[in-house]
Amino acid sequence: MIFLLENSDIQRREEPWKIFQRYLLNGLFFPGESYKTRKYYETLLISSGVEFQHFAGYNTAENVYNFSKMIIKQIIHIEDWGISSMTERQISLNGVKMSFTYWDYIQAFDKVLCYNNERHKHTWFIKVCAKIFANPIPNWFLNWWSYHGPTIKILPEPFLKLYKEWVKISPDLNRLYQQEHISYLQQIEQICFFIEFSVPWIHKWVPEEQIPCLYRSYYNNFWDKLMKKDPQTKSIYGQELLDQITATIKEYKSIPNKGIITDESVTVKHMARRISNHDEEEQNKMILDYLEEVKKSLLLNLNQYAKSDSSMRSEASEDMHEAQQIEDEDPADTLKRAEELLAKLKEKA
Repeated sequence: MIFLLENSDIQRREEPWKIFQRYLLNGLFFPGESYKTRKYYETLLISSGVEFQHFAGYNTAENVYNFSKMIIKQIIHIEDWGISSMTERQISLNGVKMSFTYWDYIQAFDKVLCYNNERHKHTWFIKVCAKIFANPIPNWFLNWWSYHGPTIKILPEPFLKLYKEWVKISPDLNRLYQQEHISYLQQIEQICFFIEFSVPWIHKWVPEEQIPCLYRSYYNNFWDKLMKKDPQTKSIYGQELLDQITATIKEYKSIPNKGIITDESVTVKHMARRISNHDEEEQNKMILDYLEEVKKSLLLNLNQYAKSDSSMRSEASEDMHEAQQIEDEDPADTLKRAEELLAKLKEKA
């Protein structure tokens, strides 16, 4: 929701773009402090590891964009911000020093995308770099993704086919499913895929009036250039990315113990989480694979315990035999040694 409408606007049922003009400044598409413009949020993100590029169309002013790029190279965790989330950092906008907190930083990822041109045709090219995987992804960013990020529904067949292979063997996913709490469980596999391989997407938004509120609806599409042929190489532009995903899958398959059970600490609950995100046919196959591996693991452990018990019984038998030999010593010999010892003691006395 952007904001609640007043009765006068509800009765008029004006076109949503015109409602913006009644409530906000021209070119501003979100409420808030007047000095915290979209440019303010863009500037603070640039200072924090996000790259922007804007492209104007022909016969348009320089500050009127047809499309823009946003490349996320870094995500700052609250632990890395400072003593408090309210600790202020500084930026310079048009020569004026301005401050921002961690909460401004979080809001910036949403509000920086609230640009549109006069024709309402602006789109964003968005890509998240894989190196943000160096640390766990914050929950607020996963929430941002639920609005602005894509799902595998946008993937063309060559990418979707590789995704289905990758999701079964990704070591990062295996480790993730062993955690006690997983946010956005239904989307986490898809989010990880887009980030690990930096798969870009096209993003846009439009306002929608749903009495008594003005909402923002988001749309995400695959960057179709990746599926177009390069006239020079005769290959599609996305072939290098497809090759990278294929090589990664091959590398993961070469890792030993690549079965569905990758760690003895994996519980039934963790496996259920992992299996639940697949369709019914895939779920049945994964359940059968899981049961087969449980069976192999049980047989292997039974065999090891059997060998261990056999070895222990053998050692115990030998110890008993040696102990019995001491107890079975001839009493006459024992008495003779005792008499000899007493005789020596008398001589010394």
